[in-house]
Amino acid sequence: MPAPLRALLDRWHKELDPHPPGRTVVPPSARALLLAATAQRRGEPVLAIVAGEREAEDLVDDVALFSDEVLHLPAWETLPFEHVSPNVVTMAKRVQARHRLQQGESVVVVASVRAVTQRVSPTSTNPIVLELGIHNDFDGFIESIVQLGYLRTDRVEARGDMAVRGGIVDIYPPNQERPVRLDFWGDDLESIRTFSPSSQRSLDELDHVEIYPARELVIDDRIVERARELLVDAPWAAETWDRLTERVTFQGMESWLPWLAHPRTVLDETDGIVFLFDPARCSDRAGDLITEEADLAAALASTWGDGAPDAGAHPPLYLPLEIEHHACLLYT
Repeated sequence: MPAPLRALLDRWHKELDPHPPGRTVVPPSARALLLAATAQRRGEPVLAIVAGEREAEDLVDDVALFSDEVLHLPAWETLPFEHVSPNVVTMAKRVQARHRLQQGESVVVVASVRAVTQRVSPTSTNPIVLELGIHNDFDGFIESIVQLGYLRTDRVEARGDMAVRGGIVDIYPPNQERPVRLDFWGDDLESIRTFSPSSQRSLDELDHVEIYPARELVIDDRIVERARELLVDAPWAAETWDRLTERVTFQGMESWLPWLAHPRTVLDETDGIVFLFDPARCSDRAGDLITEEADLAAALASTWGDGAPDAGAHPPLYLPLEIEHHACLLYT
């Protein structure tokens, strides 16, 4: 269903636009309209940052009243140093939102401070786009899907699964509501259909599909090379680095991202407009995240083994929120 209040965006006047960098007072009830109108009129991505995750989810729902082009950039549910992988849907939403921001498209992306200050993976966010009637290298496509982190199974039931039966490929992209069934004749894609994961029956026909990576951290050549360097620089975690050099996907490998990625955040990946709501609260929240991570490191450092970094010497997952030089600060 299209955004019910989309027509109101046509009444937005240029004089109402905030101009980053700068400071503007915006009542909470006008936040969604401001974001949707700015993205439409400027024709470029808008990244809106709020203090909390629940606040971000609510703002996404509000913006959806005015625009169909709105995405949530969620934060991981996991803690730093917790050897548990984030939910696959969370990772897929992050990948999709980051990709749209990087492409410079007219879209509103809403994120909490936690989501924005988290170090990002070096893995490419580009999806594989398939269209009916387009010639594809079937074997190359299967290899590409596996490289995107999909798990090959006999039956596709969960997000991130894929199955191959002759020329039929079932795959469940985490960014899709339902899995899709791709019917190839040789290298030609003849049909794209959604299907029910419970009954396996085909449902709606599609003319194209975007398949985003199934994980936020995919073990590619860059990760393998970095893991080899870490075998020398950080031998205390040699068991982990060995698994990465052998391209073995394992539970909780995302928790090692600070050692594998450069200190970059979503803010380093986009040239779009950045709106920071309630700057004081956001600044405090960013500081709290850094403090909480440091406290957690202090509590766990003694369990990391001989040669491991002391508490405070580890590469952090959460980085400082430093955007005032190019963001528009919005007050209520």
